[in-house]
Amino acid sequence: MALPRLTSEDSRYKSVAAVLLSIGALTLVFLGLFEWDVPLTRFVRSLYPPVGSLPNPWLVQFSDLGDRLGKGESLVILSLGLLAVGYGLKRPQWKDAGWQSLIAHGLTALSANILKHIIGRPRPKFMHAGNLEFSPVTGSGWDSFPSGHAAASLTVATVLAVKFPRASWPMLALAVAVAASRVFRGSHYLTDVAGGAALGCIVGVIVTHPWREWLASTGMALRRITPFFVATLALVWTIVHLPSEAWPFQQLFWIGLVLTLAGLVGHVVWTVRWACCPPWLSGSLARSVVWLGLGMTTGSLFITTTVLLVCAAQWLDDLPGPVESTAEEGHGGVWAAMAEGLFVAATLLVLGASYALKGIVPM
Repeated sequence: MALPRLTSEDSRYKSVAAVLLSIGALTLVFLGLFEWDVPLTRFVRSLYPPVGSLPNPWLVQFSDLGDRLGKGESLVILSLGLLAVGYGLKRPQWKDAGWQSLIAHGLTALSANILKHIIGRPRPKFMHAGNLEFSPVTGSGWDSFPSGHAAASLTVATVLAVKFPRASWPMLALAVAVAASRVFRGSHYLTDVAGGAALGCIVGVIVTHPWREWLASTGMALRRITPFFVATLALVWTIVHLPSEAWPFQQLFWIGLVLTLAGLVGHVVWTVRWACCPPWLSGSLARSVVWLGLGMTTGSLFITTTVLLVCAAQWLDDLPGPVESTAEEGHGGVWAAMAEGLFVAATLLVLGASYALKGIVPM
């Protein structure tokens, strides 16, 4: 049974609904991460030895490298290098990447600095009793949210990921590492980094698409980044909570385990198009079941609800529009089989890690 086509008006409605669901999920993500801002800051401080002792060289090098790479000067030099290659070797793609990364970086820096002083959140170094105070339009030290390094790094990485898609994952991973280094350096709280990363990704997507479509670009950016932020929340929740025998941990975990395995089986059946494949089964549905199952294995109703919002947004996104195909088609061939094998292996790895990593960070 093929999915019915949507009219243009229906397509607009489902896009708006998907964005609203993504915003709801992101709101829950920040509420969930905010709970661990102070405990995580205290844990990071415990990693550093008392004054006069030798610091951990790996931790120091990681934080210093992230600080240098995420500085505005370093990112501007990168953009200028792209422009030099673009104009010198007549490479339009590199030239566009240089200009767009410069523009996006400038817009992000402006936006981040305005938000920093409007919100007025103190830096972690001012946290003593654990009380988080806010003092808008205050001087240095009261500019923690959002992280400028995280915002700038993710902005430039997003632009380069769009212009050079084959190198997108390494560039985004490097930017995420720079953002994480701000927490380990003790310069920002976890939500500061998350807020900066979200701002950077959104601005990067807007700049790389036509300006007149900025609203649609913002919605697309929100829908694309939300799953990664939800995964971050699930990871943090997993590593700071020990397994429990109390309700609903065990119930959610076992139901999530069953759903994850069922979704994997459904995805394999849909991919190879076996004769037993039911007409209502789709790759999007199977993946949503897998994601929901993985979320439930955290044992948290809060995480499960957040993941459910993301799955609903993804399902709406995958509904066929007025000019789209009315049904997904399976794909064959060696590459499809390899991709499916990697998907199954990665899912099983995450499933095992969701239990093995529980409570490994003593907070």
